[in-house]
Amino acid sequence: MFRPVAFLVLVTVACTLILSSCKKETIVVPDNDPASTINISRIKIENYVQRIFIDVIGREPLEYEMTENVERLQADSLKRSKRMEIVLELMNDETFREGEESYRAAYILNLYNLAKIRCMEGVSDGYIQSRINIAFSGALRDSLDGNWDSYYRRLNTIRKYQAVIDSRQHLFDRKIKFHHVFGKMINNGIYDEINMNTFNFVRAAFDELLWRLPTEEEFANSFDMIENEIPAQLFNLMGSNKEDFVKILIHSPAMAEGLIIWAFRIFLNRDPSPLEMATYLPDFIQSSEIDHIISEIIVTDEYANFR
Repeated sequence: MFRPVAFLVLVTVACTLILSSCKKETIVVPDNDPASTINISRIKIENYVQRIFIDVIGREPLEYEMTENVERLQADSLKRSKRMEIVLELMNDETFREGEESYRAAYILNLYNLAKIRCMEGVSDGYIQSRINIAFSGALRDSLDGNWDSYYRRLNTIRKYQAVIDSRQHLFDRKIKFHHVFGKMINNGIYDEINMNTFNFVRAAFDELLWRLPTEEEFANSFDMIENEIPAQLFNLMGSNKEDFVKILIHSPAMAEGLIIWAFRIFLNRDPSPLEMATYLPDFIQSSEIDHIISEIIVTDEYANFR
């Protein structure tokens, strides 16, 4: 007959052995990535690569580019880092390529054209140059006639048109940011003709750059600033002419928000969610790097249609 103490010892040992044998084990399954990175058909990956090329550099990939980039993605299980590597290569690689100078040149041209489509109805550089030529001929006549007021007005017209064309190269050279390009797009004679008079100009500038119409106060102050050259406040800054208005507008936090909306509309065909806006806006206000916003969108499963 067992003594009570001996019995308790045996029960304790038995329980310890049972609990030890029931302890969970961590089982690691190699290459078992989340569903979003495996079991994606090759045709989906090809569609993703094609979309990247079209959206970033404005053309479809060549056969060797398609094969190479699909294999790069497959070899690294479609990881986000590999997607980002491909996107940044298209945005930054300046290696000469026949027909487009370089990937970066094609990317900058695409951004430039998208800005012209947004603000200037996609007019060609050739048309802008023809307007420069007309203004130059008029300036020459004015100089011969001694009509100096008209001469300097025409020179200013030429300067603004040339600034539109030059913005492409300046963006390529990283001398300006994308919001500066939009500033050139709304500050020239062609834009003035599309949006005749100050009333339409102010509303169009807000709508096309900020993706909203001005408040009553914003409109009144902007109108006074441009039409009457009266000092007025906009986004907590003072201005007294059209040049001031454009400068204040494109450097405002509202412009940063507008460019994020622009990127989501262009590349995802939707507005950013409040969470997405809150995530991207603070850093973007400081950096103004549109490449970062675009690349962050393009590497998502939503954009790639891998969901």
